Amino acid sequence: MSVFGTSSTPWLGAGRAAATSRKAEHLRIAAGPGVDHTVSSGLDAVRLRHRALPGRDLADVDLSVDLLGVRLDAPLIVSAMTGGTPEAEAINSRLARAAAEHGIALVLGSGRSLLADPALRRTYRSDARPPLLLANLGVAQLASADTGPRLVELLGADGLSVHLNPIQEAVQPEGQPQFARAAELIAAMVSRLAPLPVIVKEVGFGMDGADVAILRDAGVAAIDVAGAGGTNWALVEGRRDAAAGAVAEAFAGWGVPTRDALLAAREVAPGLPIIASGGLRDGVDAARCLALGATAVGLARQLLIAAQDDRASEAVGTLVTQLRIATWAAGAAGATQLGAEHLR
Repeated sequence: MSVFGTSSTPWLGAGRAAATSRKAEHLRIAAGPGVDHTVSSGLDAVRLRHRALPGRDLADVDLSVDLLGVRLDAPLIVSAMTGGTPEAEAINSRLARAAAEHGIALVLGSGRSLLADPALRRTYRSDARPPLLLANLGVAQLASADTGPRLVELLGADGLSVHLNPIQEAVQPEGQPQFARAAELIAAMVSRLAPLPVIVKEVGFGMDGADVAILRDAGVAAIDVAGAGGTNWALVEGRRDAAAGAVAEAFAGWGVPTRDALLAAREVAPGLPIIASGGLRDGVDAARCLALGATAVGLARQLLIAAQDDRASEAVGTLVTQLRIATWAAGAAGATQLGAEHLR
């Protein structure tokens, strides 16, 4: 019998209205103040070299990178945010358009609602098609037999991103903190979806090297360490519920800072693409992560706010320009050439 059990998915039909309301609350709270980690991402301590003689013209800097078999124009990913609510339709359409225009990757929000109601597809997908598009599910949803393949098919995605959020699930009143079989379910999904890639990401508390080793051995195609330093999803849940807020306070500084999580992952899984996210603010932070060994970087909150203001393409363009200048001024010929030699 498959580790997924049967194809019965009781959660698909239950609490749809509550889930829609929760997603809308997440959008509102995550874009507002007071939900950041109280610990730094650690990236401010990372200093890039400054070359007054960069050795080439700015226009000659090559930001392109291969990720999951796809050529991106820049090593940037719009990290998973939303889907399944009326508000999400415009946001995802603008993000997809920006990602397509600038040739970067896009991870859609959790597809749990879409599996329950395929009519919600328009809140996830638009006509714009980025070069790399990933569907997204929480690890708890992998316990059902066909969720991953069905979601990828519904969205016409290139693969699946599985998010790990144990702290958020434990704090959230409606949470599903069942993680005993998580590694087993991920490994089974890797086999089930092959040859399409499965990547795994945290939601902003980082990863320990031991977890990276488990995921490496499960055969995942890439790991997004999503370190502490940006949005704290325990605090987001705490804004939704007073009892959850009392619990969440203790976890305001919890987790592995982005820099530390990235360095640990690079050491444990040197041959695996590592994505750095969690508290990145701009293209200079992106360059810092690439110099530390990341293959690509992910950003979410600032792009969410930009999409809400209908300026997502402008915001992505600014990030690309910042990254190009930082790569050039550090003395590297391109994004894939950034390394330890470009750090002070």
